[in-house]
Amino acid sequence: MNQILATKPAKKQKNVNTSTVKTFFAISIIIFGICMATSGSYAMFKGKIASENNNSQSQTNPEIPNSNNENIQISLSNEDDIIHATVIGKSEIAFVTYRWDEEEETKVEINNISDDVEIEIPGGEHTLTVTAVDVDNTSKTLKKKVKGVTKPTLEVVQEGSQFVINASDDIGLEKITFILNGQGYLIRGEGVKEKEFRYNFEPGDNNLEVTAYNVEGVTETYSLVYHN
Repeated sequence: MNQILATKPAKKQKNVNTSTVKTFFAISIIIFGICMATSGSYAMFKGKIASENNNSQSQTNPEIPNSNNENIQISLSNEDDIIHATVIGKSEIAFVTYRWDEEEETKVEINNISDDVEIEIPGGEHTLTVTAVDVDNTSKTLKKKVKGVTKPTLEVVQEGSQFVINASDDIGLEKITFILNGQGYLIRGEGVKEKEFRYNFEPGDNNLEVTAYNVEGVTETYSLVYHN
């Protein structure tokens, strides 16, 4: 008896359509290109906007000019208990103001290319502020620390055949000297704030010169001629 073997027929392989694949890849490349172009354009547009914003900010926030105009010169010099504030401008100086520490300003009209302003120095250490303003409304300011001293107070009076020396100083007396008819004498102050001294005149004409020194070396002198 013959045995019949049954077998399943083999499946047919499907043919891949190459034209469809090519079309798919072409469309993908086009979409990718569009995305890249769009991204680049956006970056350029964003950079342009940022640049415009920066330019706009620099225009709306201009640099503030320095009010201390180099066309104005101020110099300060001491002479005894006076400060000389010398101002010189390329344009006419309208006025000068000055003040000690935080006190009220004093205004001095100038209306000239240059001038010298005399400022009295108070006793003690202070800060002087001087400002010069020209006709173009530009200014220059100079500050300086100044240590002012006051002279001793000296009084010499005659009482009969004697002279009486009265000396005082706020910070203390170092010494008092006097010269009577060419002869010198010394009175030690020892730092006291007040001192009195009496001495007899000589017979005839008397030439007297008295000088008081405070502890900082500032002096005051008094002279007289007396006939005894």
